Amino acid sequence: MLCDMEGASGISPENADALRHGSELWHAEGRPRITSDLRAACEAANAFGIDEIIVNDAHDNGKREPNILAHDLPDNVRIVRRPCLPGKPRHMTGAGLLGIVIVGQHARYGGGGFAPHTIQSPPIGEVTLNGIAVGEIGLELALFMGTPLLAVVGDQAAADEAVALCPGTVGIPVKSLEKSWFPETSEVYPVIQEGVLDALHRRDEALGLHLEPPYHFTLKPAAGYAFDPGRSFSLRWLSMLILGLCGGHVTHSEASWHTGSIIRGLYALHSARGFLTKLA
Repeated sequence: MLCDMEGASGISPENADALRHGSELWHAEGRPRITSDLRAACEAANAFGIDEIIVNDAHDNGKREPNILAHDLPDNVRIVRRPCLPGKPRHMTGAGLLGIVIVGQHARYGGGGFAPHTIQSPPIGEVTLNGIAVGEIGLELALFMGTPLLAVVGDQAAADEAVALCPGTVGIPVKSLEKSWFPETSEVYPVIQEGVLDALHRRDEALGLHLEPPYHFTLKPAAGYAFDPGRSFSLRWLSMLILGLCGGHVTHSEASWHTGSIIRGLYALHSARGFLTKLA
């Protein structure tokens, strides 16, 4: 299970500070709400008979104090936390995954819904992988290439994005900015349980992301931003090295690169970010 927070139930524009790591609302509402959504999904998995649930606490790059209240989750949950190392979740989970469930998800930048972004937007605008526009959902699926995406719990726009990428995925919306629908966490708890259990029973219908190497990436800036190929920043030499190894090319309007490895491609993505700058 991949766990973010922008798509957690009960978090809306009115209490958006609950997303800010370490804030009073994060402690009072953010952590309890995403933990409740996650617990509902875990209970459904256990009712189905899953042996082990591996949870990637990914909000705010999973740094510092956890976003998830681990003591409120079932005993067979193992939490993976990371600084932002693209290969760590794949390494920690290993092979033999039944499938992926994403909880608390938001849409990609430009995709609508509540708090849409891709990693950090702005400055990041559009990311494409082999010609497909992808946000955090698509990039995570690429790390687990071919692993079925069973269900996505979160914003309606995120659920729609996931189903478009992987038909057969069960979308479980718990809020919608466009519909001004932000139900209470307790209200959607059984909805999440039923939806995840249904997704597990229909697992044979679920698809993963299936792309063949070489993997071609592009990164475009958000409005008001551009690439500065000559920009000086910390570890610029390392970013240049990584991009160079991936055949990277940076212009003012786009960065592009190609690689035989998704993990290497994601390191290049983070390297390219360093050249983004705000226009005067």
